[in-house]
Amino acid sequence: MVTLDELGLQISNMVSEYTEGIIVAMERALDNTADKALAYIKSNAPRSGRVGGFADSFVAIPNGTGINKSVTIYSEKKGRLTHLLEFGFTHKSGKFVSPRPFMRPAFDTFTPEMLSEIKKIIESGGN
Repeated sequence: MVTLDELGLQISNMVSEYTEGIIVAMERALDNTADKALAYIKSNAPRSGRVGGFADSFVAIPNGTGINKSVTIYSEKKGRLTHLLEFGFTHKSGKFVSPRPFMRPAFDTFTPEMLSEIKKIIESGGN
């Protein structure tokens, strides 16, 4: 016969194991998505034709751990140009330079996939 205290402890242990598995799997999903987005951005960002140019300056930096983990993707050396190229701008000569989006399409492409994967992770318990 199992007492209520033992039953409560067993349930608590099961929930802890479940959440630990989910957190690890979700971190893995986030890292995989960040890698895909970074590769997409690097391949679709405008190229200067030089090694170490704008497209090569993007990095993915993880912040935090567990359920508080996030990944920031940005241009490490040429961040001042990113919004101009992404959204377009008017040159000081008056000529309009059209936008060449490369960051938003990466977000729009890979975020739904990641959310779907996270849903599957939660449903399967991280397995």
